Amino acid sequence: MPQVVFSDERTVAYGTEDCHRMRRHIFTELYPITGDLAVRYVKTAERESFEQANFELQDIYHQLRIADLNLCADSEELFKMAIRLANKCDTARQRTLSPINAYETCSRIVGFYQIKAPCIKDDNPEPALNRMCSPGWWNRRIHILRLRKIETIARNIELVNRLRGTYASDYTVHVKRKQKERNREYLATNFVSNQNGEIFSLQNLADRSVSNPVVRRTELMTRIRGFEMVAEHLGHVGEFYTLTTPSRMHACLHTGRANPNHDGTTVLQAHEYLVHLWALIRAELDRQNIHPYGFRVVEPHHDGTPHWHLLLFIPEMHREATRAIMRHYALMDSGNEPGALKRRFEAVPIDPAKGSATGYIAKYISKNIDGYKLEQDLYGNPAASAAERITAWANTWGIRQFQQIGGPSVTVWRQLRKLDKTEDPELETIRKSATASDWAAFMLAMGDPETSHRSHCIRPFYDESKRLNPLTGEIYSPATSRYGDAVPLRATGIVWKGKNYSTRKHVWMLLKVDSEDVTLRSEAQAERTSCHDAAVSLGLVSITVPPPFYDQKIIHEKPTQH
Repeated sequence: MPQVVFSDERTVAYGTEDCHRMRRHIFTELYPITGDLAVRYVKTAERESFEQANFELQDIYHQLRIADLNLCADSEELFKMAIRLANKCDTARQRTLSPINAYETCSRIVGFYQIKAPCIKDDNPEPALNRMCSPGWWNRRIHILRLRKIETIARNIELVNRLRGTYASDYTVHVKRKQKERNREYLATNFVSNQNGEIFSLQNLADRSVSNPVVRRTELMTRIRGFEMVAEHLGHVGEFYTLTTPSRMHACLHTGRANPNHDGTTVLQAHEYLVHLWALIRAELDRQNIHPYGFRVVEPHHDGTPHWHLLLFIPEMHREATRAIMRHYALMDSGNEPGALKRRFEAVPIDPAKGSATGYIAKYISKNIDGYKLEQDLYGNPAASAAERITAWANTWGIRQFQQIGGPSVTVWRQLRKLDKTEDPELETIRKSATASDWAAFMLAMGDPETSHRSHCIRPFYDESKRLNPLTGEIYSPATSRYGDAVPLRATGIVWKGKNYSTRKHVWMLLKVDSEDVTLRSEAQAERTSCHDAAVSLGLVSITVPPPFYDQKIIHEKPTQH
């Protein structure tokens, strides 16, 4: 392989013949990242010694080679390994006397390969066992483990920083880009049909949902602006907070060099630290009867270490108490280290004279989605490229980038936007505020910001999943999932004054791309479209133009460096 030959040539001047054979074996096994490993080997050998470079290379190899599982193998080999491990669990399951013993045995097999075993729910181990005996389940878990292991190694050997690959490694960005291309191809070539015979591509439906970056950004900005309007109505003040992790959790310094104090904390562990920190802060705020509302944004430093931005609204009298509580907990861990007072917690008051709170956070929303109306990020990278790398970072680590704090249920909001006109005047007023994208009116109708979801006048309605039988056309509810556990209920409407209002208008079934049914339905759809176009041209049918997306002006300010 060319990359192996290149790596051999780069490192041939270091070590003995045994070192050369050892390196060639590792480079062959870890061929997807061989080039970067060779560059790192040379750098370590020059800085310290070839013995240290050998030790580091062997350590990386043992992280990516777990017994007979080579995480750098190609997708076909990984799937074959998934089949073998699933069969191994199935064999162990058949040899045990009880499901609990089988679960314990299979869990040990799963844990040996550094994968978390599925939990037992409702005292029934069968669904968890079915997962561990499924090649598909193993294949997904192996690919997640592979990407996170490689990304952790890349971060530790200085491949994720402002000088090499900002936010995420080039390898991870490439993998996620290819994955998105495959997803788009799948969505564009697969179709669904409803009980009325209407047919849509999955891509068409995905473009109308929050999976579309434009729709996602628009909805976030609408909700944030609504929070700000409610705060103005109630006389509350806006605060912009930043929480960061201790320096020992950062893999690289701001210069791009390795952080000598890094303790090996991964991106996910750093994020879990911030989650726990926020849980402590929220608990103390609740004890002080302080209930902030707003949004949280998670984004990476240049080396992939996460930090949090929070735009919160609170009564003026709680401003100082909130700051004191957040500062106290932010500095509990390593609060005396250099720079902790300046960087670990920052509070910026929102001054309406300088700009709106929505405009202040708009650049953070845009930067983490698609780079809309931004030219570049803090490190001079094009905004669109930076957004792609941040999205790859968040997807790799399973980090939720945006989270609403306080306020009404967004599930109710979305269900109301699907609901048809009602005869109840009070409910109709709330429904119209949702369909008009007026989050402020919707929020006030649901109660003040401190009202808990349990006390809201409207709650989500959850019902069984419905499917369409492609052979008989009958509508049915699947009792269990592919693994044998109960199918979770889905939000299909709202509950208002004890009455259920359903928003489910269609039941769907998936059609294969080469199905005869797709061809026939597509021809019928084309005929209906042709007739509709003819009716429009004759003035018999009006064309409905969708309202423009909410467009929030972004306030461009010099970003704070962390």
